[in-house]
Amino acid sequence: MIDVTSRRLHWLAASMLCVGLAGCGSSSGGSGGMQSLTNMVMFQSSTPPPVMELPPAEDDNFNCPAVVIAEGGAAVRAQSGADSDTLRHQISILNIARECKPTGNGGFGLKIGVEGRVLIGRAGGAGSYYATLNMQVLRNTAVVARRAVRVGGTIPAGQGGTDFTHVEDGIVVPPGTGEVEIIIGLSQGGAATPARSRRRR
Repeated sequence: MIDVTSRRLHWLAASMLCVGLAGCGSSSGGSGGMQSLTNMVMFQSSTPPPVMELPPAEDDNFNCPAVVIAEGGAAVRAQSGADSDTLRHQISILNIARECKPTGNGGFGLKIGVEGRVLIGRAGGAGSYYATLNMQVLRNTAVVARRAVRVGGTIPAGQGGTDFTHVEDGIVVPPGTGEVEIIIGLSQGGAATPARSRRRR
């Protein structure tokens, strides 16, 4: 008695082997037939889809400018004397990040991220402490963008400090030519004009 199931499995295995070897007695397809089969498996069609070209780069020569911390702008302190024992609090910049998105002809959108810390001195206590974070973008000597925001935080009783994070988005730098600088710094009270510094981040 012939085992029909075994014969069917043997035939199926032979058929799959033929597909894998792309020959098995058929000479009409050749390499083109194998390519058509590959296209059917990969693209569900006998012909592959058209190759999509990547869009051209917005500006291959664009470099996101470095961030400059203004001279004296890395930290602000409140104290009643020269001695460290008179320090009430200090607000300082710890880390800086920036992101640029070119818009063409030298213009770009800018995002600036700042991490900082508020510390209580020996003469200080629990409370809310803030300073002004000034941000300027200069092209050559002209200010082309400016922002000023309050940064800081509240320190509860029993703690010596707190961290803060601020992200300033949507800064638009118009098209133009010339060197661009991003200058940031902390100041007490209202907005100030940061002095230039060579401390880059």
